[in-house]
Amino acid sequence: MFKSLRFVAVQCSPILKPSNVRPVRSFHLSPWNRAGHSKWQNIRHIKALNDGRKSVLFIKLSRQIRLAIQAGGANPAVNNTLRAAIDEALKKNMPNSTIQGILKKASQSSTQLKKFCVEIKAFDQINVICVLYTDRFTQLKMEMATILRKNFAMFNDVKHLFDEQGYIEAILKTEVPSDELLSVCTEHAIEAGAEDVEVMSDDSKLLRFICDPTEIEKVKTQLEKLGYSIEHSEHAFFPKSTIKLNPDATEAYEKLKEKLKTIDGVEDIYDNVEVVY
Repeated sequence: MFKSLRFVAVQCSPILKPSNVRPVRSFHLSPWNRAGHSKWQNIRHIKALNDGRKSVLFIKLSRQIRLAIQAGGANPAVNNTLRAAIDEALKKNMPNSTIQGILKKASQSSTQLKKFCVEIKAFDQINVICVLYTDRFTQLKMEMATILRKNFAMFNDVKHLFDEQGYIEAILKTEVPSDELLSVCTEHAIEAGAEDVEVMSDDSKLLRFICDPTEIEKVKTQLEKLGYSIEHSEHAFFPKSTIKLNPDATEAYEKLKEKLKTIDGVEDIYDNVEVVY
């Protein structure tokens, strides 16, 4: 029965034109090419979709504050990750009273959030990875299974179809001439153990460092010692190839993602759908 439903969905919403997208792993001494830019734009697009609704966004921001406390304590004066999470929440217009309530509750709780990656196949050709942070994984997965079953999707092994990378966005605090910025930061990347670096803004000296996802914390620590202020870091998944969807398939998949995002614990959603601007 389930297979027949999936067949009907594909027939109604065929998916077209796979194309290859691979991450760049070597050091660059000039701005990235368009393919690299497109890759990061895809990640930004995916995360923007995740952050669309205010209630869902506040839940996610609350979880990030809780994770920061879990990793480094409840004092933002000594926990840079927590301070960054609070700043981000304030930028997104989360009330300070709400933030203080989260801090108080999280510091008093002994329950620990754990990270999980759930792999999904939707409409036979869309590969999806959902990153979860939860203390009730079994119940959450049951909730997801119900949503997937009703939307022509299922749990499936797709992680091998993605490349995993860590990236760190940081601002260099020391004075460096603009024409020497990339060269200096490349040396810093090598020293910190990163695999690549990109200048995002010459004016603010905002850099993006690429590294092995298992080395994110180590690279962050080394960059801080070299005079960087860490703005954001993430373990991201990039599809090895992408597919294009027609309007009907796009609409159906967007509905599935919206339902997944409403589940408390879903942090990020990555897929192999090509972004159309």
